Amino acid sequence: MPIFRYQTVNIFAADGALTGNPLCVFESGVPFDDVAMQAIARQMNHPETVFLLPSREADAQLRIFTPAYEMPFAGHPVLGSAHVVFQLQKKENPHLKLETRAGIIPVWAENDIWSLQCKTPTYRAPEATPQQLATALGIRESDIGPSPLFVNTGTEQLIVQLTNRDGLMYCRPKAAAMQQFATNRQGLAQLFVWVRDGSLVQGRFFYLDRGVIVEDFGTGSACANLGGWLLANGAPRPLSLDIRQGHIIKRLSNLKLDINNARQVFVSGRVVSVGSGLLSL
Repeated sequence: MPIFRYQTVNIFAADGALTGNPLCVFESGVPFDDVAMQAIARQMNHPETVFLLPSREADAQLRIFTPAYEMPFAGHPVLGSAHVVFQLQKKENPHLKLETRAGIIPVWAENDIWSLQCKTPTYRAPEATPQQLATALGIRESDIGPSPLFVNTGTEQLIVQLTNRDGLMYCRPKAAAMQQFATNRQGLAQLFVWVRDGSLVQGRFFYLDRGVIVEDFGTGSACANLGGWLLANGAPRPLSLDIRQGHIIKRLSNLKLDINNARQVFVSGRVVSVGSGLLSL
């Protein structure tokens, strides 16, 4: 019976190893076709499962699957996979290039802090009014901040600034409204809400998984898209923000967002190895 090795890592880990967003990384995806990858991702039931493949242009190619669908790009799978690839290839220099379906992503590390450079963002305006967004989120219209915007640095998401922390705490999204107002060009409903207090951002990321609303522990793609939102809204540069996510669902993640004078966006976080295993098929 064939046996396939995988590793489990936590990305954006805060205090303690059992924090952040978990990821399953299969050390070789060569034996699997698309159907098998999706079935395995559903079996592992992590927020995402990655399959490593050879690449002609990068250190490795990533196929990124949730339990329900494949993603062209996601931040925490890229950072976690970089950690695994660096160990597997026994590289001396922790500077990698990883190929995703959204393009090649530069990734590098300082100790256990991994960073990625985001793709140049694209934008489109949502069709929803502030009142419709408030209804979709289960909060007041006065909780909705200025300039909601779809941003895409690899995966398109609706980015909505809120005016106060109570609005963030009391968000109760409605599935049908999210499907109507927060669906991206890939047909996926994904929405990031956030409030800022100086250099600290508190955020929550919601998405639909087979019709059910799920809240994510720590979302690198949303952090990247927040960087794009800030650029679109004239934020001063350079800019460095700490992002806290997952506190409402009791699984804290710490993310770092940096924007330089050249309008480049970077996402960083601590990656911790927490286990490995064998899958027999």
